[in-house]
Amino acid sequence: MPQHVDLEELRSWRRHLHQHPELSFEEHETTAYIEGYLRSLGLEPVRKTETGLWADIQGAHPGPTVAIRADIDALPIEEQTDLPFRSQKPGVMHACGHDGHTSILMGVAREFLARRQDLKGRIRLLFQPAEETPPGGAQLLIQAGALEGVDAVIGLHLIPAFPTGKASIVAGPMMAASDRFVLEVVGKGGHGASPHETVDALAIAAQMVTAAQQVVSRQVDPLEPAVVTFGTFHAGSNFNIIAQEARLTGTVRTFSEGTRQLIEGSLERIFQGMAQAYGAKVRLDYRRGYPALVNHPYVTDVFIEAVKEILGPEGYIPGRPVMGGEDFAYYLQQKPGAFLFLGCGNPAEGAIYPNHHPSFTIDEKALPLGVDVLVRTAEKLLAHPPRG
Repeated sequence: MPQHVDLEELRSWRRHLHQHPELSFEEHETTAYIEGYLRSLGLEPVRKTETGLWADIQGAHPGPTVAIRADIDALPIEEQTDLPFRSQKPGVMHACGHDGHTSILMGVAREFLARRQDLKGRIRLLFQPAEETPPGGAQLLIQAGALEGVDAVIGLHLIPAFPTGKASIVAGPMMAASDRFVLEVVGKGGHGASPHETVDALAIAAQMVTAAQQVVSRQVDPLEPAVVTFGTFHAGSNFNIIAQEARLTGTVRTFSEGTRQLIEGSLERIFQGMAQAYGAKVRLDYRRGYPALVNHPYVTDVFIEAVKEILGPEGYIPGRPVMGGEDFAYYLQQKPGAFLFLGCGNPAEGAIYPNHHPSFTIDEKALPLGVDVLVRTAEKLLAHPPRG
């Protein structure tokens, strides 16, 4: 494949973005940087949301439209690396590779512009805000018309768990629906020496945590993946005071809608029943997050073909679903498409930490591979778009 963008360009874009991270829905400088670049290429970006945009590359010949998405937001994490291009914004860091995703899509733009005269169809570049924070930015772009006229949509995510030069994808459900909840238990506080005069919110909440774990082990089909995790538990103020209130937060991860509904209903029923049994009150704020990400089988096969052509047959790693969530799922509810995991792990480059870790980084040699895989996949979909 002829190269019109090299590693040094991709590296310079990525490092600029890494030094200037912005949180979800606050990506004003990032969007301006991308928009300026696209305009320098002669493109006319469409900006119908406060942050984020899209741009079309129209080929010289008629054909279908393939959309390619990159997310542009960072995380509220204090960077703990000694990189010369580390984040310049305290408490904010590109700890999930979105700086790499954005750079890759900027490279894709250059590649397709270079072959515009031979292009049969249209490429739509989606630079999406706020993947990290529900309700996310995908729905904003969809509501603004970003998928109008699109025949297929693709995207990728950099993953240090796989070495550079490897990629993985799953046909069908690949990433889980990601819900979150806040549980508040209200009892009656009192002296630690007189528990009979109190309703111990801490003790009741602790039993709720244990009971909630049995929803998955005893109510969900063993062949259905599901996770109930409590992330925080706050109660009490001193060693000899029985807590009047407890506040817990957690997440639920599922693939099927039936299991999702079962767990949501079971948690409400269990918490309310236990609170009544012990004379406490309970409030459960259950909020649905991103739906399950379900890859289209045909587009998945096209991705695999492209991976094997670019990375070699050994570059494809058969994947399995993961319980992480992604708002790319919303695009796949609207259009045929697929989402790829692209390896960027390399101990020699310090790329050994997982996504969302304060020492996260990527092997930048994965960036041109990402460009090539996306370009090859899009070309195949333009030639043979999915039906229906």
